[in-house]
Amino acid sequence: MKKSFLTLLLTFALLLTAGSVLLLGSETVDSVDLLRPTNMLAEIAATLLYPVTELPFRDLYELACAWSAAQRNEVIDVALRSRTRRDELLRGFRGGLYVYDIVMDIGAYRDMHRHRRCQQYRQAYAGRLGFDTPQALNDAGIAESYKIAMSAALDTMQQLPEPAAHYLLPFGARSRFLFKMDFAEAEYIARLRSGVKGHFSYRQVAWEMKQKMEQLEPELGRLMEATPPWVEDPLKR
Repeated sequence: MKKSFLTLLLTFALLLTAGSVLLLGSETVDSVDLLRPTNMLAEIAATLLYPVTELPFRDLYELACAWSAAQRNEVIDVALRSRTRRDELLRGFRGGLYVYDIVMDIGAYRDMHRHRRCQQYRQAYAGRLGFDTPQALNDAGIAESYKIAMSAALDTMQQLPEPAAHYLLPFGARSRFLFKMDFAEAEYIARLRSGVKGHFSYRQVAWEMKQKMEQLEPELGRLMEATPPWVEDPLKR
């Protein structure tokens, strides 16, 4: 399996250099992006590539859509090369109606990944997406000390080989995660994880999940109940 993914990454790099003119990588990193893919083969190819790149899912999906059928099939064939007749298809072939590409800190992901009614994928922890600074630290006047400590840890991490580097990775570091789900699960996560007793980082993510759904599917987005992250109620569970 590991060898297949390494080969898959090599195939991807070769296809990029073979003449793709699509520009990849956003200048700014959105915390939450929502897509409703309509090209199934392109979605599968993009999902297979997602864990072995650092690119947003939208960029990968648009790239795969721009490829010829032969190029998409090449990626899929490489992914299936080591499959035997007893093996299920790779998880990358599983889908959901909606695809959330989320950049959040690793601590938040450790809570969000508990939701099992969706397909989840993550990119390698690289420490290159920075970190968020809690507002409470700004209010306390110690945000600068926090930023210095986090930056030092991430800078040192870049100088170490993997997997040793991961021992220096703070839970506050941001990384990229993919969640595929139906509307009912999106509504459930947004409602549950935006609650006032939740951690600020995943509360923000849950709130943005609702906002993105309202933009993509206004009639469904209005049905999603979510508590804005600025609402606090210390007496409510």
